[in-house]
Amino acid sequence: MQFLIFILLLPLFAYCYQIISWYLQWLHTANFEMQEMSHVGISLIIPFKDEIDNLPSLISSLENQSHANWELILVNDHSEDGSFELARSLIENSHLNAQLINSDSNGKKAALLTGVKSSTHPIIVTSDADCSYHPLWLINIANACESKQADLLILPVTIKRSKGWLNRFQQIDFAAVQLSGAAAALQGKAIMCNGANLACSKAAYLEAELQTRIASGDDMFLLEWMKQNNKKIDFIKTDKVLVETKGADTLKSFLHQRARWAAKAPHYKDKQIITIGIIVSSVNLVLIGSLMAGILAPTMWKIYGIVLFTKSICDYTLLKAGSNHYKFNISFLEVLFWQAIYPLYVLIVLVYPLFVKVIWKSRTI
Repeated sequence: MQFLIFILLLPLFAYCYQIISWYLQWLHTANFEMQEMSHVGISLIIPFKDEIDNLPSLISSLENQSHANWELILVNDHSEDGSFELARSLIENSHLNAQLINSDSNGKKAALLTGVKSSTHPIIVTSDADCSYHPLWLINIANACESKQADLLILPVTIKRSKGWLNRFQQIDFAAVQLSGAAAALQGKAIMCNGANLACSKAAYLEAELQTRIASGDDMFLLEWMKQNNKKIDFIKTDKVLVETKGADTLKSFLHQRARWAAKAPHYKDKQIITIGIIVSSVNLVLIGSLMAGILAPTMWKIYGIVLFTKSICDYTLLKAGSNHYKFNISFLEVLFWQAIYPLYVLIVLVYPLFVKVIWKSRTI
């Protein structure tokens, strides 16, 4: 029995070691500060499909950017709700240096590639139509590109706060993923990035060969390509480049989104990404298994309690360290609460696609 307990606790040991290493990396990394004004040119590529409700706030946010040398390229991915016409009107009535073009093919990857090919600057920044930005967002990115000379800059993203438990869960869950990815990148072992806030050289993007057979995942497959080709990857630690994005409005749309993310996992080839995925999955499996096994063997409930409490402490430590940067507050009791139901969430996301067709932007995944 003692040997079984030891085996069950092994994933927890690996998980805690990894989280603590990320926590220490985050604490020991100084905030990025601009050294001088940069004039490097940036092409901001934003693909959109049926975003008529988000386009006005998007353009309004972008009009406040302080960087002088940049262009906006909006790429219409076959919208059917009047988004293209609205985007054209918004651009015509703004002071932005903007292009509005149609994608050459279906899907976000194709839309992004269309935009990159139409760009005129050496630095590509990608984002989404439901995002909002700090006025110093692009000027800080431009400065970081010059000072760090990275081929790929991973940048922070957070979920906009709104009412309801679903939004709060997304905010905390997403923050944990973001902080893990940020710290890993700072260690030189990048495992995560998000296309809502990403910068890279135009030359590297055009050189990359992304997996086109998968409807999403342009960001993660770009990251994998960068690592496979020994490109320089870095993270910018400053809240001035933090991008806010909207969470899913309904439980159904949330499950579709997470199932879509999970569907990309089998296609990853990077060993570091796979290893972290195995460690996290193993800890959650131990939680689920020990909870269910406790019905027959009450001793297993002790294992469940140990894993739940220890994992919560580690996660809380990392979340608390990054809470100011990612603009949220958190308590240990809240982490413990979400932690208790998290294995159920993981199980639902895994089985959900078996019974429901996963839809993204009116397309079946």
